Parts: sequence; C-alpha cells; structure tokens
Amino acid sequence: MSSPSAKPTCLSQPVVKSVVVYRNGDPFFPGRRVVIHEKKVSSFDVFLKEVTSGVNAPFGAVRNIYTPHGGHRVRQLDQIQTGEHYVAGGREAFKKLNYLDIGEPKKRPIETNNEQAPPSIS
Repeated sequence: MSSPSAKPTCLSQPVVKSVVVYRNGDPFFPGRRVVIHEKKVSSFDVFLKEVTSGVNAPFGAVRNIYTPHGGHRVRQLDQIQTGEHYVAGGREAFKKLNYLDIGEPKKRPIETNNEQAPPSIS
C-alpha cells in the first residue's frame, strides 16, 4: 500500500512507438516513418492527424489504418505495434499491393560473360 506522501518516481519512461506508414494504393510511395509519443499522441484520432500530415495523402485526410498483409483495419491506438508497417487510407477500401517491397531496389541476375579474352600478343 502506498502512503499519501509517496512521490511518483521519475524513472518511468513515456511510451514511444515508431512505425512505417504507406499510402493506400500508391505503388511508388516508399513509406514514411511516424513516431508516436504517448504525451503528444493521446488518441487514435490524433494519430490519424499525424499520419495525414506525414504521408501527404492525395486522397485528403487519413480515416483508416490497415495492416499491409490482408488489409485488416486497425481501430485503436493500442493495436499499433512498434517497428511494424501499416497502410494509411481515406474512405476508400484497402488496395492490395506488396507494400513491404515498395522502394527496394530490384535484384537483377548477375550477368556472366562467357566470352574468352583475346590471346595476348607478345
């Protein structure tokens, strides 16, 4: 039991989450890192406003957040997990793309040169 004179400790750190957010249906937007600080982002609506300004969505305000695999809708701030990737959408439905591969350089097969070097003349 704590006494009324007990002071709160200053050792507790505020919760900070960092996520990458993509634009719904945009195959060229590489994603934007959004930091969620519990003192600055107190509700899911405030988070949606932060994402709206972060991704500069062409569809206007961000109204929905989806998971990139399967497009499951995220409805609460506590469902957001640090280090994960999400898709920001307006009022439109989730558009299935391979969001996690956007912006990664395509791997090209290494070309082998089967030609022989010309004989050197001594």
